[in-house]
Amino acid sequence: MSNYNWVKIGEMMQKLIEDNTIDFNEEATYCIMRRYNPELPFSFDRYIKTYKEELGVDFVQRKDVLGKIFLNYDVDTRLKLLNYLLYYFHKSKVNRIKLKELENYLDDNR
Repeated sequence: MSNYNWVKIGEMMQKLIEDNTIDFNEEATYCIMRRYNPELPFSFDRYIKTYKEELGVDFVQRKDVLGKIFLNYDVDTRLKLLNYLLYYFHKSKVNRIKLKELENYLDDNR
């Protein structure tokens, strides 16, 4: 199907999000991810609280939580989510060089 390194793709997407917090932030990204898993709580903060309790820790990075959610999806759902995010990346003011790097990586590793 593909030779994608999903961790690398997640990191590349996170860099696009971090660079453009006007159009994207962790909460907005969570809402988009929730679209593909309606069982997730509506509140990202509630999800984080539950996740920290499961791990028995006091602190987690929000981007790591998003990465965990992303990697829990099956490959088909990851691709759908990726296409959805790419659409929004193109509509926003994300770093075009980093966006092209992501697209090139995706094309080169089909």
